[in-house]
Amino acid sequence: MLTLDDRTGNVLTTIAAFAAAAALVFAVRSLIVVSILALLLAYLLEPVVSWVQGQLPARSRSRGRAIALVYVTATMLVLGAGYAIGPALLRQLRRVSADAPRMVDRISRQGFPAGHGGMIESMAKRAGDAAATAAGQMSWLLLVPVVTIFFLNNRAKVIDGIVELFARRRDCAIVKRRIDTIDTVLAQYTRSQLIMVGLSVAFYSVTLALLGLPYPLALGLLSGGMELIPVVGWIVAAAIVLVTGYLAHAHWIWMAGLIGAWKLVETFVLSPRIMGDRLQLEPMTVIVAMMAGGQVGGLIGAVLSVPAAAVLHILWRERLASNAVGPPMTSTAAPISGS
Repeated sequence: MLTLDDRTGNVLTTIAAFAAAAALVFAVRSLIVVSILALLLAYLLEPVVSWVQGQLPARSRSRGRAIALVYVTATMLVLGAGYAIGPALLRQLRRVSADAPRMVDRISRQGFPAGHGGMIESMAKRAGDAAATAAGQMSWLLLVPVVTIFFLNNRAKVIDGIVELFARRRDCAIVKRRIDTIDTVLAQYTRSQLIMVGLSVAFYSVTLALLGLPYPLALGLLSGGMELIPVVGWIVAAAIVLVTGYLAHAHWIWMAGLIGAWKLVETFVLSPRIMGDRLQLEPMTVIVAMMAGGQVGGLIGAVLSVPAAAVLHILWRERLASNAVGPPMTSTAAPISGS
């Protein structure tokens, strides 16, 4: 009869526990994604909510009232922006749909698909799968603003609860410092990403319009949104813009030069000032994290993998720092008696 010693049993039990935890995380990945997105949205709205709360009269200076005012104002701004740019965006999307067969026919006449049919088919299939996955997750995304209200209204309680969950009495201050570091980094990352997306949308939209490339608003919004995907997002966006300009006989070479200049300014001027070096992640770490996040949560998982990797990096760095310091030294030598 097969028997296991205690050590082997403990190892197998640990492996089974990790496997069960991984299966549970995969099963509820949609809820986890919603919670993370809600947390990031709360980071965006937190400064505005705090400012509005400070401007309210003393008798009605409640957190809930400030959150309600921010939500109502944000809804009005979104509806106003949609009313202002919606018709133009719809016209450009209709033009894209109408011009797509002509562009595909031009590429076919140039013989490009002859040696790259498998690659194009694979890319089209992946794009279709990503679009289908994103469409399936849209219903879950409607919960994000609702969950965000909870984070905004109970931010201090959530942080205190996390500290109590992971800390023992003797290391409560250490855990509190780690949570505060993660909180600061995620807040700075989220707000800086929104700023960079806005700047990229403005750059692409204005530049495309000035150079006479087609669909400036649609391509500008697409290219700016691709900034949320680190490392490869801007490359894909630049390829789409340049191929579209080439097929439309527009000034795509000038656009290529301007995109290169914009990335230099973004990398060496804007990003250090807006984001700083708080994440301190290597490019290879970002790529691996994106691949893992994409496998778990699709496109949204790939986008959220970078802040998740940043959190793990902070915890690992804090762990190494605490181990380097070590416990306080105590003397174990016997006292020297007087002569």
